[in-house]
Amino acid sequence: MAGTAIVLSGGGNRGPLQVGALDVLFRHGIRPDFVVGTSAGAINAAYIAAHGPEADMDELAALWHRARRDIVYPGNALTIAWRLLIGADSFFPGYGIRHLIQQHLPPGVRTFGDLRLPCYVTAVDLRTSRLYLFGEDPEAPLVDAIVASASVPGIHPPVEYHGLQLVDGGVVAAVPAGIAMEKGATTLYVINVGYGGEPRKPVHGVINVLKRVLDTFIVQSLLDDLHVAAADPAVQLHHIHIPAFQDLPFTDFDHIDEMIRAGREAAEAYLAHPHPFAVEEVVETRAEQVPGARVWPIPRPRRRILYREE
Repeated sequence: MAGTAIVLSGGGNRGPLQVGALDVLFRHGIRPDFVVGTSAGAINAAYIAAHGPEADMDELAALWHRARRDIVYPGNALTIAWRLLIGADSFFPGYGIRHLIQQHLPPGVRTFGDLRLPCYVTAVDLRTSRLYLFGEDPEAPLVDAIVASASVPGIHPPVEYHGLQLVDGGVVAAVPAGIAMEKGATTLYVINVGYGGEPRKPVHGVINVLKRVLDTFIVQSLLDDLHVAAADPAVQLHHIHIPAFQDLPFTDFDHIDEMIRAGREAAEAYLAHPHPFAVEEVVETRAEQVPGARVWPIPRPRRRILYREE
């Protein structure tokens, strides 16, 4: 479908950054024809799609205020140890986040067919190692889709769905801009609260090195999508990157209002001087302090989406 798409990245408990940015987009008269979301972005995307053009960002902010550590990550060190001992699939159970998502859906909105705007939500199937796209089947349950998209492997359990084992879509594509382009969007507003491909300081420690390696794989999907958008004159892609609160512990839900303000500020700053993406921003990033060196995105094939045929 041609038109305008809003694309919302993964970001965990930093999802409120998107709430502030969305509020600014709507106040500037930017209305999507459809939305695409991953992980925390799937929660925000489903809210927009369920409420349509009248989506109230104050209500969405209230949802994030209800997201407390004891709800999203119930338990303590002893319960985590017990879950490891019994061979559970995750450190934390998934019932808390499921209940939270159920609460925020309007009455009568239970499937993708009930939404007022088309919405696409990504997950990853651990059985086939492929991206799974919700939104094609109008009968697909919204709660299962959102919970699957937001279930970080090891943190929350996979969602069993029609024989699939689904986890966080951000594992493959933290910023699903390519989905929007494949669905025909010609104008994209990408609100990215994750890693944006910018050079960072060296990292140390085994856990931090492994996390950086995962970030490296994930960011390639973003670089690939941006490169494709830049090469297509019919596509106008606005990349609003919000790196604020990058060091926030994933269990910290005490800075909701500050994040909403930071999201507003970032979106206002971008819209004051909008600059649709240019290919040079991807392929000519220079290595820091290495004269004459260039960093090129790792070549990768276009993603093949796994569609479930009912």
